[in-house]
Amino acid sequence: MTLFDRHLLKRFWHVFAIGFVATYGLYVVFDAFSNADEFQSGAAGETTASVLMKMAAHYFFQAFPFFDMVGPILTVLAVIGVFALLQRSREIYPVLSAGVPSWRLAVPIVIGTLTIELALAANQEIIIPNIAERLQANRGDGGAATHDVQPARDYVTNIEISGERLRISERKVFNARVLLPVPLQVIEPTTLKAREAIQIPASKNRPAGWLLREPQPPFEELTLTGEGTRRIMKAPSSNDLFVVTDVTIDQLHNRTRSFKYLSTSQLIHRIRNPAYGMVTIRSQAVHLHERLARPFLILTSVLIAIPLTLRRESHSLLLNIAVCTLTLGALFLLTQVSIHLGRLNVVDIELAAWVPIVVCGTCAAWLSGLVQT
Repeated sequence: MTLFDRHLLKRFWHVFAIGFVATYGLYVVFDAFSNADEFQSGAAGETTASVLMKMAAHYFFQAFPFFDMVGPILTVLAVIGVFALLQRSREIYPVLSAGVPSWRLAVPIVIGTLTIELALAANQEIIIPNIAERLQANRGDGGAATHDVQPARDYVTNIEISGERLRISERKVFNARVLLPVPLQVIEPTTLKAREAIQIPASKNRPAGWLLREPQPPFEELTLTGEGTRRIMKAPSSNDLFVVTDVTIDQLHNRTRSFKYLSTSQLIHRIRNPAYGMVTIRSQAVHLHERLARPFLILTSVLIAIPLTLRRESHSLLLNIAVCTLTLGALFLLTQVSIHLGRLNVVDIELAAWVPIVVCGTCAAWLSGLVQT
């Protein structure tokens, strides 16, 4: 890598960093002023310093999903910014006069784009899954607040779980109700009621399920079938019950978005799990393809931005940036429409996620001849 390559790479990272700090700073200021009452109500009786510390912790964790959301857009904007600065400062003309082709300048930009994509992948696969509980917490509660429960059904066993409130950080549902199906699990219609239910993840010696504290009716009064005895078990040395099911705590709250906090391996496991409904599985499958296609979409968008910013037949920098912005905006709209059609089952999932890449790749190849030489 030459000295000029390193210069372009540093400038790319610099523009990207400034863009992220500026956009996230605006988000924090706007969100903090809009939701100041929520922070104060969640910290009633505490000092101002304590409230500010909770706000700082909240926005520290929110920076990671924000980076995942704006990272692809900022990457393309950073590329436009780098080549716009080259044009404005006339740095590109000595390079072209020396016989260096314009596409040689894309090498450090592609390397910089790949580093951003690696950072996005590490953020999605490692960081976000480990802080998912904090990301779904209300402002100012630090994950200790409770949320409303959305009933969920296990489509393998037909067991339905509901309740009044839940706490994500503790994987706990208060005043839980478990509806056992007839005649698959029980002979007579039965609803188990417990003061609290705790989700227990699967281990080598135990399947996943829910531990019901002080359930009513007790285990002795249940009319279980053969299948029911394998799904509803009495906990040793207590009156608690363990219900075997793959329903998780995130299915009971914000289930239309919670799968976005999973790693790719966890998401694939969810898609293959027959306990989830077809609508949920399809949404997760669309999100999986969208996640896998995103690195290629970012790279092709960068390759489109370079020739449009360095157009050979135009000497107006503002016009070049305007044309580039409109073109990328139209391709972004195409991508969103395609993904939406996939979610609505109008087109196949694979087609919805990968057609935009084919279109963007074709545009990048077609526009490559417009770059300055």
